[in-house]
Amino acid sequence: MVHYRKSVLTAYIIIFSALAIVLTVNKAEIPFPFLPYLKFDFAEIPVMIALLLGGFVPGLITEVIHWIGLSLARGWVLGPLMKFLAVIPMIAGFWLGIRIYRTIYSGKSIVAALALAVLFRVVVCSITNIVLFLFIAPEYIEFAGYALKATGIDVSSNFDILIWTLTLTGIFNALHVLLSSIVALALFKAAAVRLPNVAMEISDT
Repeated sequence: MVHYRKSVLTAYIIIFSALAIVLTVNKAEIPFPFLPYLKFDFAEIPVMIALLLGGFVPGLITEVIHWIGLSLARGWVLGPLMKFLAVIPMIAGFWLGIRIYRTIYSGKSIVAALALAVLFRVVVCSITNIVLFLFIAPEYIEFAGYALKATGIDVSSNFDILIWTLTLTGIFNALHVLLSSIVALALFKAAAVRLPNVAMEISDT
């Protein structure tokens, strides 16, 4: 039984990491209107499905493989790394939210999972963006300023750019969590109805 479970988890990782890479290569994404360099990336959905089906470790490994594939496909390090540092807190928060709620209330709450996923992703991404703009690539703040002005947002200083960018990036990340999670949950529930023996309890992993 243990061997079968490991085989199923390995299959989840292979299938959903491959799907994430295919979606990445085919640029299945929608730009965020206020900061077009931010994109709603449908490749995150297979990662969330792997999390729901197998638990935190399969979800984590799937995202690591997706990150490697994204880095190779894009041919650079910084962008894929920022994406990786956004997705990992999301899946960690989602998984932890379910575990905490189940421990306290002996049940499951998707609301708690979504809330922690949003919190973790927004906080971590805010920190990484501050580090990026102030220390790693200060020239990016000028690019962000051009993007903001192109959408009609009046910014007159680097501080204004930073605040607007962090605010809009936070909104983007919150929306991305909801998009990736809700679509993945809908697909997961559909699979659980048709194949109840395939879907595993996320909280048991």
